Amino acid sequence: NARTALIACVSPTADSVEETAGTLRFAACATHIQNRSTKVKQQEKEVNAEQDLDEALAGKSVDFVNAEATIQTSVGSIHCLGDFSGPPDSPVVVMLHYYDRKNISASMWEFMFEALLAAGCRYLAPSMPGHGLSQGESSSKPEDYTQDGGPVDVLLQLLDSCGVKRGILLGYDWGGGVACAFAAKHPLRMHKLIAWCASVRDPQELGQQLQRRGKKGDIAVLWAKNDNWHPFRKGTDLSTYLGVKVTEVRLRHKGGTEDVRTRTLELATASS
Repeated sequence: NARTALIACVSPTADSVEETAGTLRFAACATHIQNRSTKVKQQEKEVNAEQDLDEALAGKSVDFVNAEATIQTSVGSIHCLGDFSGPPDSPVVVMLHYYDRKNISASMWEFMFEALLAAGCRYLAPSMPGHGLSQGESSSKPEDYTQDGGPVDVLLQLLDSCGVKRGILLGYDWGGGVACAFAAKHPLRMHKLIAWCASVRDPQELGQQLQRRGKKGDIAVLWAKNDNWHPFRKGTDLSTYLGVKVTEVRLRHKGGTEDVRTRTLELATASS
C-alpha cells in the first residue's frame, strides 16, 4: 500500500510563528489523509467479496417441513426450526439460544416465530451442537467461539446451506456471545446484531471490530437490570465499546421476551 510522508521544518523564532502554525495545522490534517488508491482497492475488494458470496450461495436452500429441518455440518447433523416461505429478499432473523445441553434448544425462541412471520420475515433457529436433537458438542467458553468446528463455524455452515447471505443475528447469553463473535469474524454476513445479555469475554476488542457498525445503527444491546446472572454493568460496558446505548429490558421470565420481540421487529422491519 502507498503511504504519504510529510517532512516539515518548524522554527522556534518569533518571526516564524505564523508559518510554523500553518505548517503544524497542515500536518495535523495530513495525518487523516488516506491514499485514494488504497480506498479504491478496498472498495474493489468488498465488491469482489460480494460477488464471490453471491456465486457461492446461488441455488442453495433447505426444505423445512412443518417448520423443521436437519442440516448436515462438519460436526454432525443440526436440528433447526425455521420458515423460509417469505420472499427471497425478506429479512432473515437468526436466533441463538443460551448454553444448557440438558434443558435448552431452539424451541426457546417459539415466542418469536409467529410475530416474525406476520411481519414478513423469514427465520432460522438452530439447536446448537449438543443441544436438543442436534449432534456434536459445544464449548461454553467464549475463547472457543471461533475455533474450527466451534459455534461460529457451525453457524456459518448453516447460513451457507440455507442460502442466507446476511442475517439479523439475535442471541441470548452464550448465544449472544456467539452472535457477536460471528459478526466480528464474518461482518459481510451480518445485517443487524441484537446482543441480549450477551456473554462476551473481551468487549473492548469486540468494540474495535464492530464499533463502526454500532454507530451506523446496525447493533442493539439489550440488558435487564437486577439480573443476578448478567450484571447490568456488563451491558453498559459492552454497549459503550460498541458505540451504542444499552436498551433496558425486563427479566426474561418477567416480560423480557416481549421487550426483545418488540425491539427485534423494529430492527427487522426497518431492514426490509
